[in-house]
Amino acid sequence: MWHRAVNEGVRAVVFAHLRGIVLVPVVRALRDRGVFEFFRDSETWVEFDHLAAKTRANRGYLKVALRLLVSAGWLRSNASSYALTPRGADALRIAPEIFREVAAFIPMAIFLEDFLSGRSQGSFLPSLQILIDKALDGWGVADEETRLNLDGVLIGPAMVALARNGVLEKLQQGPAELKSMEGNQSCFAALFGLLTARGWARREENAVSLTEAGQYVARIASAYGVTVSYLPMFSVVGTLLFGNPRIARTDETGVELLVNRAMNVWAAGGAHKTYFRKVDEIVVEIFNRPIELQPAGVCDMGCGDGFLLEHIYCVVRERTARGKALEEYPLLMVGADFNKVSRRVAKQNLKKAGIPDSHVIAGDINRPALLAGDLEALGVDIHDLLHVRSFADHNRAWLPPSGYVRGSRKARSTGAFAHLGDEIAADELEENLVRHLRRWAPYVGRFGLVCLELHTIPPDLAAANPGKTPALAYDGTHGFSDQYLVELPAFIDCAREAGLHADARFQMRFPDSDLATISLNFFSAPQA
Repeated sequence: MWHRAVNEGVRAVVFAHLRGIVLVPVVRALRDRGVFEFFRDSETWVEFDHLAAKTRANRGYLKVALRLLVSAGWLRSNASSYALTPRGADALRIAPEIFREVAAFIPMAIFLEDFLSGRSQGSFLPSLQILIDKALDGWGVADEETRLNLDGVLIGPAMVALARNGVLEKLQQGPAELKSMEGNQSCFAALFGLLTARGWARREENAVSLTEAGQYVARIASAYGVTVSYLPMFSVVGTLLFGNPRIARTDETGVELLVNRAMNVWAAGGAHKTYFRKVDEIVVEIFNRPIELQPAGVCDMGCGDGFLLEHIYCVVRERTARGKALEEYPLLMVGADFNKVSRRVAKQNLKKAGIPDSHVIAGDINRPALLAGDLEALGVDIHDLLHVRSFADHNRAWLPPSGYVRGSRKARSTGAFAHLGDEIAADELEENLVRHLRRWAPYVGRFGLVCLELHTIPPDLAAANPGKTPALAYDGTHGFSDQYLVELPAFIDCAREAGLHADARFQMRFPDSDLATISLNFFSAPQA
């Protein structure tokens, strides 16, 4: 029980850190534009249209930013207006200036991994040490939540850098001397000084070890990675909000500029392992059927690093009747992804895993008919595959629903949605989601679709449960990068309307409460 309490306490701190990574640069951008000058007291309601016009904001991203402040408990909202809460009034007295100072560190935090490893040199350490000294002094603020938010801008990138450099893995095995860590020794010393002050590490002369809380956070360090991977985007969030929302997302070679995709794939693979294991029941049931009722293989649209495909292949091989007959009935594994980096990593991982019959191809989740054609070129019928995907549907490119009249349907979602700065109404977004899922229904009817998906929760619920949910961080990273998180009930309703029916035996949500931000569903569709 004591261990559980420690872990819950650590998770609450991690969630506060993640909120800070998002809130600090957003609050700085809003403050620099004078947005907070409109909120004089908790009795003043500010119309969104008035605020957007006066600040010349990009409406979609401004809506995302204000919803974050509602989730943080700083603002309350009605259909079209916002007002300060008592917490928001207190926060605005203490936060904007220190948030501005810490946000200025984000362009350097992007490269913390390189500085820590010694791959990059420069005048990085003095700026880091100044902020660590401020952190050790409590940032000069009394509010614990604000202190944790500010810590996040330092500790989040640090934990990712330490994990990706192998330092946390070494420390999980026991104490290690600083000089045994390859890289910038002064940088290591500064960061471990902060982690020691926060109760996650111990310093004994020149050796470092992890406390019990530190051991736990080391195991879940990848939980920081997705949010930290978006630091390039948060370094320009002011431009997204109040400047050119169409700034380049990729360079001339197709490499993404606003997200560190390699870090994102690493983090997603680590964080998703728990959920992938829940897919096992479905996989075992399907591949224990009579062979004539089994799919020829598995197709993962949005395959990322290929880990889900590798996991499924191992489950089939080791735990099913099909696994005992793979020589006679080989299992085709197909990964499809829009991103070049992801495809390259997936190919390497599937090859390393020794999966003999595998392909990794370009794919667009908005175009299942194109996938069908590409599979046909490989001699594969799309209908003969079990379709799986993890956290991909919300990352589809925006397609305005042709012929749709805004307001024609009643939206269930409270989400804030944008495309290149333009506001997308919730009802229009849900119409788009229904049409998206409906395009897939004809292709998944024979063997089904296993779908892990990410969700938002209502901002008032997030504000009331800050230590129990990472929803605010998800909403920030995804809202400013044109990704579309809807609440789980809204997602299920849209799927049902699209002709996809969830098998109640395999439905799961994480956590198993109204705070659920992740779901697992096994969808089927009537065959034509």
